[in-house]
Amino acid sequence: MIQLFHWMGAALLPLCGWLTGAALQAGKEQHILQLRHTVELLRRIRQEVAYRRPDMELLCRCLIQEGLLTPAEKLQALAPPASFRAEEQLCFEQCFSGLGQCEAAQECERLDYYTARFEAFLQQAQQEAAACAGLSCRLGLAAGAVLALIFL
Repeated sequence: MIQLFHWMGAALLPLCGWLTGAALQAGKEQHILQLRHTVELLRRIRQEVAYRRPDMELLCRCLIQEGLLTPAEKLQALAPPASFRAEEQLCFEQCFSGLGQCEAAQECERLDYYTARFEAFLQQAQQEAAACAGLSCRLGLAAGAVLALIFL
């Protein structure tokens, strides 16, 4: 009976390894989605600034109506997503903390610059995810199988 539990526990280790790899892959996908959302938000803000030249309050209301912001969020105090790397967080904070501090033409230039930076971050994240697509799951499975062999 104890031997049966021992074998069952060893069989669960590869499964746990696979699931750990899947969780890592899901984290990478979430990071890519958050970068896409940031690029979309910056493009939308630039569009509003270029054509309507709204003040910050009106801009926030417009973005809230479109579902790009929640009512509790303010653009200039927007916190970067938790999945962002240090460089991405710094860029995010610099971008959003400086909104509304210059003329519309200069603001559009700033937004173009930050949009290009986040598009580069997005492209890099997509390349990294493509390079190791499925690798996390296979490595997790292999690590679980090695652990199972050690415990047997």
